[in-house]
Amino acid sequence: MSAQKKQLGQKIILGVLLLCIAALTGFSYFNYVESEEKVSFLENAKGMIVEDLESIQNDLNDLAKENESHIKEIDYSRKRIAMLMDSIKLLEVDYQILGRYRRELAEIRKDNKELHKITDSIKKQNFLLSKEIDSTKLRYIELERYSNALKSANENLTQFTDSLINENIALSRQIDKNPSLKVSNLAGIAYKVRNNGKVIETNRVNKAERLRACFNIAPGTLLKPGEKEFYIQFIDPNNNILGSRSAVTFNNKKLIYSKKIVIDYENKPMGICDYIIVGGLEKEGDYRVNIFYQENLLASSVFKLK
Repeated sequence: MSAQKKQLGQKIILGVLLLCIAALTGFSYFNYVESEEKVSFLENAKGMIVEDLESIQNDLNDLAKENESHIKEIDYSRKRIAMLMDSIKLLEVDYQILGRYRRELAEIRKDNKELHKITDSIKKQNFLLSKEIDSTKLRYIELERYSNALKSANENLTQFTDSLINENIALSRQIDKNPSLKVSNLAGIAYKVRNNGKVIETNRVNKAERLRACFNIAPGTLLKPGEKEFYIQFIDPNNNILGSRSAVTFNNKKLIYSKKIVIDYENKPMGICDYIIVGGLEKEGDYRVNIFYQENLLASSVFKLK
């Protein structure tokens, strides 16, 4: 009986030991599985952080090509990412370190976003500047065309001026051979006067208030410089002399004129214009204007009033 109790106690002890061993084995297995899952989760999380960092790093490389003005900030971010990636690869990661990496990744993302904003702003400014440059180029092209047109016109004007000079030289030579007084381009014109004092050319006899004569004196035609007297005659279709109808005598010849003009001639080309005031003209037809120097008729011209 005593031997049976002893054998029973040994069996109980053996059973308890087996249960303890089984419990310890089960605990170790579950602990191992949990550890493997933790390591796998941390490795996956670490890999995702590394991928994000590599993506940001590539993005920064592209930004560096587009935004050279902020290359220092970009280089700082790239060095920061490189140090963080080295730290992740070398250190054994736990939950606490993983949290720190994630916070630093969030800061890097924030900095990268700010750099993108700066780059976008620079792109916009560059676009506006490019449009302004294009507009300036167009204005420059227009100014260049205008300058070329002016240059061409100036060349034509120079040729025309040279032609006039040559004509004047030829005319001067001709005049030197014949020193008599010469008048050219005589023209008679009728005008009306508005209330504001502005004069307007007219060919209506009932509106004519002024008759004007214009003519040119060629250089070298006067024998001596100084004051010279010219006499203008305006004659209507009935051969009546208009104007002051004053009289002057040269070599026993009486000249009735409409107006006397005194000029200070200096042996240079001159354009002379003067007028008389008329009123109540009624006769339509040809009106004549004559220019006299002393008793000599220098030029005559006809203009018509209707």
